Amino acid sequence: MSSRPQDSTMTQKRFVDMALRNSVNDTLKNFENMMLEHVDEPPTTKDIEKFVGENFVSIGELEEAALKDFKDEPKIIKEIEDPVVRKFALAIHSIWPSLARKMSHHVQEHPEQHSLIPVPNTFIIPGGRFKEFYYWDTYWIVKGLLLSDMLETARGMVENLLTMVERFGFVPNGGRIYYLNRSQPPVLTLIMWDYVKVSQDYEFLQKYLHVLDKEMDFWLTKRLVQVTHEGVTYNLAHYDSESDTPRPESYIEDLETCAQLAHLGEDHLYECYTDLKSGAESGWDFSSRWLFAKDGSLSMDLKDISTRRNVPADLNAFLYKAFHILSKFCKILHQEERAEHWEKYANEWQEAINKVLYNEEDGVWYDYDLKLEKHRRYYFASNLTPLWAGAVNPEDKARIGGRCAEYLLKQGIRDLRGGVPMSMYPSGQQWDYPNAWSPYQNLVIIGLHKSNNETAQELAKELAHKWVNSNVKAYHENKVMFEKYSAAQAGQFGGGGEYQIQSGFGWSNGCVLELIHWYFRSKTRKYQRW
Repeated sequence: MSSRPQDSTMTQKRFVDMALRNSVNDTLKNFENMMLEHVDEPPTTKDIEKFVGENFVSIGELEEAALKDFKDEPKIIKEIEDPVVRKFALAIHSIWPSLARKMSHHVQEHPEQHSLIPVPNTFIIPGGRFKEFYYWDTYWIVKGLLLSDMLETARGMVENLLTMVERFGFVPNGGRIYYLNRSQPPVLTLIMWDYVKVSQDYEFLQKYLHVLDKEMDFWLTKRLVQVTHEGVTYNLAHYDSESDTPRPESYIEDLETCAQLAHLGEDHLYECYTDLKSGAESGWDFSSRWLFAKDGSLSMDLKDISTRRNVPADLNAFLYKAFHILSKFCKILHQEERAEHWEKYANEWQEAINKVLYNEEDGVWYDYDLKLEKHRRYYFASNLTPLWAGAVNPEDKARIGGRCAEYLLKQGIRDLRGGVPMSMYPSGQQWDYPNAWSPYQNLVIIGLHKSNNETAQELAKELAHKWVNSNVKAYHENKVMFEKYSAAQAGQFGGGGEYQIQSGFGWSNGCVLELIHWYFRSKTRKYQRW
C-alpha cells in the first residue's frame, strides 16, 4: 500500500505522517476497491491522490501545548552581562512555547490510525518538517529547557523516552512507527544525568534506573562488533538498523539511490537500504563519513554507503559516557553490584576506544574500517568526542587536549568564520562541509575546555564566541534559528541533503544556550564579535 502513494507528487514524509480517516480495515478495503477498478492498467497519479485525500488526513494529531513551567525571564538571562547576547538568549528562550506539542486524544485512543507513537507528556519538537520528537535532539533540547528553568517539561520529555524503552526495548529514531527499525545515538542516560543533576529528583531516577539498563542492553546485544588489535579482541559498537527496505519517509530517494546497484544483484540493493537506515540511525544522514570507494577511501556518491562497515568514534564515546554515568547512578542508589557491572563496561570501552580508535600520530580518535582493519584518517568533528566523554586517563587529559587543539588548528579551523565544520569534504550531503551542526560545536568546545589544557581552553573559548556570533547574526537577519549553519561564513544557514533548510530549531536553541551558559555569564567573558 505504501509504495503507490510514494510515486505521486505528494512528498514522502507528508504521506507517512498522515492519519487514517477511518479504521484500518475500512482503509484497506477502500484501497482494494480502488485497485479492482484498475485491473487493466495501474491507477494514475490523480487516482492515487484522490484515494489519499479520501482516506487520510494531515491535521489533528498534535496540538499546541501550554508550558506550565515557562517563565518570562529565567535565571540564565539575568546572569548575562553583554546586552547583545542577553537579548538574543531571551529571544531563544521565548521560542520554546511555539515548539511545544502534545498528543491529541484521538492519537491516544486510536493509535492504530496514526503513525505517531503515543507518549504521555508534552514535548518540544525540532521544528520545520520535523513535527514529532526525535531521540538525540532531546539531549540538547533538555539542556536548553534546564537552563530555562523548565524542569517539569524536561522531566516529561525524559519520561517520554523512557516509556519508549519500556515498550520497545530501545528508543526509536523518532516518535513515528516507521522509525521502529532504528535508533539514534544512545544519549538517554546522559539526558537523565543532566535532569537529575539539576532537579535532585532521585525518586524519578530510582523508578527508571532499570529502564536505562534495558536500553544499554539493547546496544550491547544488537549493535556490538569485535575488533582484534595487536592480538587482543575488543568489543565496540556500530550502527546497524537490521532492516533491508527503503525508509518510508524518504522512499523515492532510497529507491533511486540503491537502483544504481541493481545490476550487481538483489543482495546489493538490500544492503544499500540497510546502510541508508543505519546512516539515519547515526544521526549523520548523510555524510561522506559513511561512503566508501572501492579502495576504502572516501566517496562522494551516496550509492557507496556502507555505514555498518564503520566503527564510529562518537557512538562509542556516547556509550562509554553512558556506562560511566550508570555506574554513578547505581552508587548513588547504593546498588554496588550493578555499579561494578557498569564500571566494568566503562573501563572496557575506554580501553577499546584508546587502543583501537586513538591515533597517536594525529592525536585524535578516528572511525575504524572493519573491512580494511585500519583507521579512516579523515577529519570529522566526531574525531574529538572521546575527549568530551572523558574517555581518557586523568593524567593524560591535558596532554591529549593539547593534541586535539593542535589537530584542529592544522585543519584550518581558525580560518573558518562560522564554526567547526562536520568534515572538510564538500560532498553535497548535509553532514559534510561546509555545514556546521550545533551539537558537535558543543561536543568539541566543551571537550577542549574540560581537558584543562591552556591552549585547548583558549581555542574552545574562541570557537564558542565564533559560534554564538554566527547564531546571533543569523537570528538578527532572519528572526529564526536554523537546524544547521555554514562553517565558512558567519550567520549563514547550511544546505545540502534531502530536504530544504529547516527552522525552529530545538537542538540549535539548546546548544547555543549551553554555550552562553559556559562563556557569557561573567565580566571576564565579554562578547567578542569574531
